[in-house]
Amino acid sequence: MGSHTQPLSTDTATHCYLQSSKPVYCDVELTRMANAASGVAVAEECVARFQELRGGRAHRFVVFKVDDALQRVVVDKVGERGAGFGDLTASLPADDCRYAVYDHDFTVEDATATGEAQAAPRSKIFFVAWSPEAAAVRSKMVYASSCDGFRKELDGVQVDLQATEPSELTLDVLNDHAS
Repeated sequence: MGSHTQPLSTDTATHCYLQSSKPVYCDVELTRMANAASGVAVAEECVARFQELRGGRAHRFVVFKVDDALQRVVVDKVGERGAGFGDLTASLPADDCRYAVYDHDFTVEDATATGEAQAAPRSKIFFVAWSPEAAAVRSKMVYASSCDGFRKELDGVQVDLQATEPSELTLDVLNDHAS
């Protein structure tokens, strides 16, 4: 590679490069580097959807999964802004692992200058590592070893949760962690 050539992204079989100021296009979905512990990379779409949720508040939640080839984390489902927490929990399979981010709106009681209590709206972004008991052992291992690397790609998450059953992922649990 020359001094004006820099890699845009790499995939296991294809390379894309930027030569001078002209991009060379390829058919490969852009992918971030693989996690050293698991070898699982992160599709650029994951970070893009997260940024839309965080910055533009375009989504209520995004669910991610490791692809069938166990090579990268990809977007599984996106909950539009009007979706509720029940839509997120319904999007999580009972027998397989997933990652999810959820933009949780809630209110807290703030004291005003006069000492009166006033409800103040707040929002926090939660990262959920979903690993149900019924998931295959291999799936649990891949998700556990990829979790930290994937989580680091999502700059702006405020609360991390791990859940293995529905009772560990309720609105009450979110509200407890939000305050």
